[in-house]
Amino acid sequence: MSHPVFLSSSTLPRMPQGSLNEWRDFFGHGRELEANAFFPLFWRALFSEDDIRHARFIDEHDIDDESCAIEREECLEDFGADATYPYLVTDKPSALARLASRREKIVATIGERYRPIYEGFEALIAQGGFADHLLLRTSGLPDAADAEQWLRADLAALDKLDGKGALTDLATDLSRYDADPVWLLSGNGASDRWSWPTPELGTLFSLPQKKPRPQFNGQEAGKREGAPPPPRKARPAGWQDSALEWLAAVLAAGAALGAYVFTQSVWLAVLAFLCIAVGLGFALTKLRAPGS
Repeated sequence: MSHPVFLSSSTLPRMPQGSLNEWRDFFGHGRELEANAFFPLFWRALFSEDDIRHARFIDEHDIDDESCAIEREECLEDFGADATYPYLVTDKPSALARLASRREKIVATIGERYRPIYEGFEALIAQGGFADHLLLRTSGLPDAADAEQWLRADLAALDKLDGKGALTDLATDLSRYDADPVWLLSGNGASDRWSWPTPELGTLFSLPQKKPRPQFNGQEAGKREGAPPPPRKARPAGWQDSALEWLAAVLAAGAALGAYVFTQSVWLAVLAFLCIAVGLGFALTKLRAPGS
């Protein structure tokens, strides 16, 4: 299920208010990144506990926007007129200062391998079309109304990183074979004019592809430790084999005929035929086996 959260560029020092019809002018003035049901670590690095604010659920929709009338009614039914949720907002200079001051501790905790993502994210915030304020919109979280406690704890933990045992859940996620570190650490976003991650980061941290199993020929297979030897090919049939098959048939028929002549018993003749046929068939099989 999708629970989108957004890191948005904003000209306002707070969440837009639907009761003032402010959403109609909110979009299209800067970039926006998206994640699903979590706050990427580098987003959190932009904020402090002092940046927590509260907004009403009902203010997620402009009051005069007829296309949102149904959503407003559902919101009133679900939350009432006064229910609020926590969100984060800060000015751009403060956000950049926190990114710079926290860079080394965060990189030391998650690993030097991810420094290019952190530095690329810094450049995106500094030069990538984000306006005067950065707004972390949290209303899409499944527990948005009750998120303040763990949100405060996550923000406070950033200033207490010691590199040992910190961010263990994130470390586990990053170690997965199919992990997308750019997504986990910084979210993603795109428009007609820009995209995140950049092509360079996308190449550097492309998702791993399953490697095809190596193919071995017969000789190589035999050299691998513990590998069974390749099957030996059967010798192709020639005129000698055809002659032996005819000879076996004649001998079996002769044995049956002889048994009948001497005993006048059909059953003994059949038994003689079967015994000779089975014996000669086994001998022919061994003769034509691989390596014979």
